Amino acid sequence: MKIIHFSVSLLTATVFISAPISAEPAAQDAICASQVLAPALFRPSTEAVTVYESSTRYSTTPVQMGYGERKVKIADAYVEYDIIPAKFGEVTETVEVERERIELETLPATYRTDTKRIKVKAATQRWNPNCPAILTADNNSAENCLLTVPAEYTTVTREVIDSPARTVKRVIPARTETITRKVLLEPAKAVRREIPAVYTSVKLAKVEQPAKVVTTQQLAKTQAIPVEQTVRSELVIAMPALCEASVSPATIEQLQQRLQQQGYYQGTPDGILGPKTRTALTQYQEAHSLASGAITLETLRKLQLQ
Repeated sequence: MKIIHFSVSLLTATVFISAPISAEPAAQDAICASQVLAPALFRPSTEAVTVYESSTRYSTTPVQMGYGERKVKIADAYVEYDIIPAKFGEVTETVEVERERIELETLPATYRTDTKRIKVKAATQRWNPNCPAILTADNNSAENCLLTVPAEYTTVTREVIDSPARTVKRVIPARTETITRKVLLEPAKAVRREIPAVYTSVKLAKVEQPAKVVTTQQLAKTQAIPVEQTVRSELVIAMPALCEASVSPATIEQLQQRLQQQGYYQGTPDGILGPKTRTALTQYQEAHSLASGAITLETLRKLQLQ
């Protein structure tokens, strides 16, 4: 905590109280240099918080198949004879009608909800309204009259990646057909007669264009959170104020009436500088960013009492 000291001379003023509220303190009200708490200064700002992380998306173009035909010989040509016919046997053969291929499958990214606390205002200190005014000479008593105001936080909910997008390969096996054909075991004898070969058409499937994976980048999303940046921390300084030991009840009553008009003092003005008056004075000073802890001339000017 930084304490700034400066010296002031004692001032006296002569006034004539002709109404319940006068323009300045009574003549017997002396001026003292009292230690007060100058409030911290803040300025509004914003902070960008990521609520949706960037991710990669995948999309696939399916494989394009082409179909055609293939002639397969199922019986060889042979020669027959009228006397001794030819002898044949059967052969079983496996023919590939669809080739093996690879298909790609994309699985999208999954997200989970995450909660993050953001500090929007730093912790500060305020003057305890129950403490009396402290003279400049008593430096150590000022710290006992400071109350800690905790920092302020806000909660931001964001979506973060739980598992990234990925691509899964799937192998499609080849497809085959079993064909039985005749083969010549023993040719015919005697009268020769040629028997031509026999063919059949088999449909074939082939990959004309393989599957493709297209990658796109999903940009991150941010949210602007209003925060208050500390320009200057609170300071304990010495300022001119009314000496509470000799302040007149008339001046206190004027102060109570002004605070009552502003909505801070509750009750009937009695000219007594008690806890209720100190609390109302401190609330007014904090609401108008004035130094708190004493009846400062700065506060009196703000209340149009000087």
